[in-house]
Amino acid sequence: MALYRTTFPVAASADRVWEVISDFAGWSGWNPSVPSIKGELRTGSTCKVKLVMHGRPSVNVKVTLTDVDPGRRFAWHGNIAHDRFFAGDRSLEIEPQPDGTVLVTHTEEVTGAFFPVFKTLMGAATIQAHHDELNAGLKQRAEL
Repeated sequence: MALYRTTFPVAASADRVWEVISDFAGWSGWNPSVPSIKGELRTGSTCKVKLVMHGRPSVNVKVTLTDVDPGRRFAWHGNIAHDRFFAGDRSLEIEPQPDGTVLVTHTEEVTGAFFPVFKTLMGAATIQAHHDELNAGLKQRAEL
């Protein structure tokens, strides 16, 4: 198992951050690591997601939205073949601050028997960069 978690400030309101996250059609304009998500924005729905890591082939996966709480939390679970083989849970949590800005916590937990091989093939730095690019893109777009 691997856990990637970052918390970063965004100089925008929770509503603005949610507007960016919930606009699936706009993800390609700000998110180089997950440039495509298609499906219905509701807990329990299945979405098609495109994952991109620099220097590696992109991967298309189906995910289930596990938590859609407007202005607060967006989360999904996906796997390749089966959870025991390779699975991931990703969430974005929005925490409003007294000054009108927010803190966003981006968490990704990856599990499964194939993960050690995946980590070796991709490299830990590439995986972390994939995570960090989403953070930077979300921050930049929300602060426009």
